Amino acid sequence: MEEHFLNKYVKGKKGFRAEPWYNAIGDCIEYQTVNEAVVAHRIDEKLTIYHSVETNKPVGFKIKDVMAMLSRYGCDGLALSYEEKGTTLISVATLLLAAYEEGPLTIERRRAYANALLPQGFDIPVDQLCRTANYQPL
Repeated sequence: MEEHFLNKYVKGKKGFRAEPWYNAIGDCIEYQTVNEAVVAHRIDEKLTIYHSVETNKPVGFKIKDVMAMLSRYGCDGLALSYEEKGTTLISVATLLLAAYEEGPLTIERRRAYANALLPQGFDIPVDQLCRTANYQPL
């Protein structure tokens, strides 16, 4: 069987992992709780909610312009978890709240952001996001 031409660019174990990850090319954090087909509903300039094709329940999200939010609030302003396995973590929930503050305060947006916040307790290592020369982890 012939190997896919993009395989040389893929690292790590193959398979689905239900955890948020930072997409540096798109400057966004993506998170999906289940490995199934989804429909994307764009809420505003920053948030897209993923709904299950099968159940129509929210099963994930994408949040854009992560670097702009980090520039505005700073890594220390968004880092809530320190010293987990020796890594400073940025709270994805805090990023969602920062994005919510930047748009119109409507009921539809509030519900959408609340749905994105439902899977509590997810963080992302600060070194995936803050690679600036002057940033020093706490």
